[in-house]
Amino acid sequence: MTVDWDEFSIRTPTTAEVRLLGRTDVLSVLALQKLMVHEVRQQGRVNAAVLICEHPPMVTIGTDSSLLELPTDRRELESRLLDTHRVKRDGHAILHQPGQLAAYVVVALEECGLTESEYRRGLQHAVIRTCEDSNVKAHRTDDRCGVFARHGLVCEIGVQVDRGVTSFGAFLNVSCRLDEARSLGRGLLGQKISSLNAERVRHSFMTQVRASLIQNLCEQVGYPEYHIHTGHPFLKRIRKAYS
Repeated sequence: MTVDWDEFSIRTPTTAEVRLLGRTDVLSVLALQKLMVHEVRQQGRVNAAVLICEHPPMVTIGTDSSLLELPTDRRELESRLLDTHRVKRDGHAILHQPGQLAAYVVVALEECGLTESEYRRGLQHAVIRTCEDSNVKAHRTDDRCGVFARHGLVCEIGVQVDRGVTSFGAFLNVSCRLDEARSLGRGLLGQKISSLNAERVRHSFMTQVRASLIQNLCEQVGYPEYHIHTGHPFLKRIRKAYS
């Protein structure tokens, strides 16, 4: 039998590298994400990367953010020990905190066969399916940077595309403190903020939500096969540099 190797290589699925980073500060993850973007752009060792973590309390400010999304008195943030950091993603100011599941997705859109708008809808759909797996009904609206449930926004979507490679991704409220989340970003704009716990009125298991989100994200961006790793050697060097 003759094998058409060109056709075989086209149809052979590549795998994504999923990294479980635990609770990791934003700046360390951004540094690792920069490395992953380089790897994916070179199409060398890594074809696609998904970084999954929770962050200690910190605020990131996207390119679509306005001054109305932050307290008028910066001393309020200082009193709450909240650092702010401007990042190159679209979307609103986001309060990151434990109980919020952060997913940074690094893929080459050309390899995935997706446009930027299709990719963004894929992220939203992955979050919606993850919510459904937790018995929470969620939906998209005209807001391209969010996913909403009955009682308000449950997930922020923030994306950057640089020379065809994506970064940042989705920030899903699972069990975070909503009183804190409502005091920044969309909350200060009068929008309702919710979480899986609030929608279910009972506890959501982070490990189950995490497993569901990984599977749905990888499927939506065209990498149904993926390898899961714990941590990353690069993080150890980053943390030493920041300490």
